[in-house]
Amino acid sequence: MRFAADLHLHSRYAGGVSPAMTLENIALWAQRKGVDLLATGDCLQADWLHEIETKLTPAEPGFFALRPDIESALHEKLPAHLHRPLRFVLSTEVNCAPPGTRSLGGIHHLLYFPSLETIHTFREKLLPFGHFQEGRPDLALNSRQLLELVLAHDPACHLAPAHVFNPWFSALGTVGGGRTLDAVFGDLTPHLLAAETGLTSTPPMCRRIVSLDRLALFSCSDAHSLDNIGREFTLLDIEPSYNALFAALRSGSPKHILGTRKFPLHRTRYFLNWCGQCQDNFDARTCPKCRRPLVDGSRDRLEKIADRSSPLFPAFTPPFQELLPLATLIAHLNHRKPDSDIVTTLSRQLIDTVGHERFLLTEATADDINRAGIPQIATAILAQRAQPSTYFARPTREPPGPPTQQFSLPL
Repeated sequence: MRFAADLHLHSRYAGGVSPAMTLENIALWAQRKGVDLLATGDCLQADWLHEIETKLTPAEPGFFALRPDIESALHEKLPAHLHRPLRFVLSTEVNCAPPGTRSLGGIHHLLYFPSLETIHTFREKLLPFGHFQEGRPDLALNSRQLLELVLAHDPACHLAPAHVFNPWFSALGTVGGGRTLDAVFGDLTPHLLAAETGLTSTPPMCRRIVSLDRLALFSCSDAHSLDNIGREFTLLDIEPSYNALFAALRSGSPKHILGTRKFPLHRTRYFLNWCGQCQDNFDARTCPKCRRPLVDGSRDRLEKIADRSSPLFPAFTPPFQELLPLATLIAHLNHRKPDSDIVTTLSRQLIDTVGHERFLLTEATADDINRAGIPQIATAILAQRAQPSTYFARPTREPPGPPTQQFSLPL
């Protein structure tokens, strides 16, 4: 079965997350976005864990589905062509912040669990190291100590470094990260599941780092709000089970990982260097507004820690594609903000008439899209899809060429 999997998002119990991030709303938006498999996020937080236990029900081994009555109520809010089976996997993000960690320090990791029982027992083991009122808990452990606990707890539990190049809270980040994964996880590095690229890196960037060579790559949204669900995802062809999912992610085989869709890197907040005072990014070393030194974004951080001048891909690597989300694309065409009323109306019209967002952006023909009666959007969608931002990795040191603009899109 094919799954578009978004395996990193948050509940309303995590800091900086929309209060609208309920299980029902997450499921509703996932159907509209074309996401089939979701992480629950925040499963160590007691209130959210209670909602998971009462609103989800076991499905295939290690997968969970909405309770039938909740699913029926959800489908009443959607056109019939958007009704699809939706599955969840138990997960959380945690912040490793041992004593002495600086403010805005620590390193984020993704944890995955095969059952509710393993969450409860692992939660008990972690109680001496943190509290769980926050959806993304701070743990008084370093990354190696956490990985050691995960490995000892259950062989079916997994840990992956989150948004691996983000300047803050990441294993290779500017603030608190190491120059290599071995500097962060030591001798346990080979036991990592995979590396999440995050919004601030692409496979070609990651394949310039030797310590990432042994790990497969996957992409997720890290959604803090409903509209960001599925802005990045990993497309899988697997048997529907927890073990099959994580075997595929660990192997990185293109037989099972068909590719990833990513938000355009150059539009992300922390790709260029960042000024915390002015809350803006700049292609500079010093902020042109306040003259403070800037924190290295992922682009400049990579040049400081990369082992290679160009990427070296494994012989067989899944492709990736950079695409603007539907609302962002429509907003650009109409010179509006993505959350404006006209953009919301046009997005809903397209999805309700044609199909979910993933279908619209990656598969729908011009005739399909034109059924919604908005021909200029069909032109933009097809032009974006035709841009050579899909890189098929190859066993060479040659870097992929830059995307060529074929339409007026701010990629």
